[in-house]
Amino acid sequence: MIKLIGFEIFGHSLFKDGTLFSIRTENKNTQQSISRVNHLNQSLSINKIVGIVGINATGKSTLMRIFKGLNDLYLFDRSIDQTELNKALRSKNNSIQVKAFLASDDNKIFKINTDFKEIHNEDSVSWIITDEKIFKKKAKYISKNEYFSFDEKNAECLSKNEQFSFDKKKYFDRNKSLSEQSKSVIKPNDSVFRIVLDDNDKRGFVLSTVEITDVNVPRTFSDQTPRELLKYLDPSIEYLTYKRNKEGKIISCSLKFKNSDEIIHGSNFNEVTSYLSSGTIKGITLFFEFVVALRRGATLLVDEIELHINKQIARDFIGLFSDPTINKNGATLIYSTHYIELTDDLRRNDEEYILKRNTYSELTRLSDKIDRNDLKNSEFFQNNMLGGTAPSYSRLQNLKDSIRSTM
Repeated sequence: MIKLIGFEIFGHSLFKDGTLFSIRTENKNTQQSISRVNHLNQSLSINKIVGIVGINATGKSTLMRIFKGLNDLYLFDRSIDQTELNKALRSKNNSIQVKAFLASDDNKIFKINTDFKEIHNEDSVSWIITDEKIFKKKAKYISKNEYFSFDEKNAECLSKNEQFSFDKKKYFDRNKSLSEQSKSVIKPNDSVFRIVLDDNDKRGFVLSTVEITDVNVPRTFSDQTPRELLKYLDPSIEYLTYKRNKEGKIISCSLKFKNSDEIIHGSNFNEVTSYLSSGTIKGITLFFEFVVALRRGATLLVDEIELHINKQIARDFIGLFSDPTINKNGATLIYSTHYIELTDDLRRNDEEYILKRNTYSELTRLSDKIDRNDLKNSEFFQNNMLGGTAPSYSRLQNLKDSIRSTM
């Protein structure tokens, strides 16, 4: 399976040039932390959980949209205007450069350098690809203490930084390597990575709930919401079942509460949700997305994971991805949150990113800033020890002064 591991971006109007986001592990894997990572191939391990913390308007949602959009562009043959990139790309001067990093479980490693150009039409803006270079090589063993389960004999040892170093003279060039027939098929808003991929290569899914962050859209199971889930979220519910037609569309729902003879019927899920709390609906929706991602071994993006639900429920759901008895297929959860207490559950500093904004948003991996463990992660954020992770006290005082002046 080929997965998008991360990307580095230049020219975006929101992010500082060179902003790098990656799910690849940076810290050394130890016997205590090895259960929290997935080994993708001989040289790469990726985190099962990645948290993004930042105050409002720092770009958490945009970061996720870029990740999802690049995955669909490169691995699922989507044109730019069919992906999240159409919303997420905003340039400083009409161009954006992206370095994307991908790897597979059969030891292939890729780097894709893509130049995007903004095209202004009369009443709309679109994007095309003006240049694209694809580097490819076989992965090599990284060290003898990473707890990989494969034959180390005669394996070449490389550092982590060397894994994505390529021969600068060997690459597939969009403008020079395409045949005339391919040029007639590949559109300006398509990636040429589809030509480099083998037809039998399995592509890693990236699933996202970003688009439904602000609306409580229910997701439903095939025939019934698991009773164990209902008992966990709201013990007063006896069952919630669905009937579907041959096309899979829901044609009826039935909801029953304990200690009540009434059965509430509806032609779709929305008609019974008025009887459920917002937290229960969000819990059912999140759990559905989590189960799908865990079964597929996908990367799941969840923006503002705490929205509508109890902090402990968020903690418990996140914990599903770190449980090796559940996360058996190499799934990764990327979530953003305003609950900085959730960061205290992370066991590795490379599981946490901090977004702060000055002129541009700056993304920092906690492992690059902190090598001490005498304080909880949440205390670093609350005390603003990294700068820009807590609302400004002086700005709060200015806000209070403006209120006082109107009283």
